[in-house]
Amino acid sequence: MGASGGSGGYVGTTRHRMAVAAMGGGLAVLLLGACGEATGTSVTTGSTGPTGSVTLPSGLPTSLPTGLPTALPSISASLPGGGQVATGRDALKAANVPEDFPIPPGAEVEAGTSRNNESVLTLSGVSDNAVATFYRQALPAAGYTITSDNQIAGLAASIAFEGHGLSGTIGTAGIGTANGTILTFRKQ
Repeated sequence: MGASGGSGGYVGTTRHRMAVAAMGGGLAVLLLGACGEATGTSVTTGSTGPTGSVTLPSGLPTSLPTGLPTALPSISASLPGGGQVATGRDALKAANVPEDFPIPPGAEVEAGTSRNNESVLTLSGVSDNAVATFYRQALPAAGYTITSDNQIAGLAASIAFEGHGLSGTIGTAGIGTANGTILTFRKQ
């Protein structure tokens, strides 16, 4: 037997659960009410939740501020030991990245680093399948030889290449809508 004695512990637990459920339902109605677009807007929930309406108090903000930055500025900086780091399209100017190296349409250049005879770029915005398909055509057309090509369709691909006095790799992976590509260039 519990502290409340007999079956009363079960009834007390049920009452507690009902009170929590009622508070949760009330909170849901308040949160749904907060989603209204203007002051004094009434919000009525649908058939899947409690019914009723809530009137928003006046003076509450109803939208997010506009004009906030959504992208990082392009940055280029020197690192100790002769390295370079850059973001955005400035990363394409790295010492070991050929000016005319093909970049897939729709790809965003995120960042790049260079040190000595090696540079690394990161791209986003294009699926691993699209990146692999693009480079299988674009590399030979730009005078590069593909030395290895491995792919797990819909998950990842790795392509190695050489030409124009350098060797490199393209590694790309994607899960759902999260896609990323790393290009590595090494002067020979």
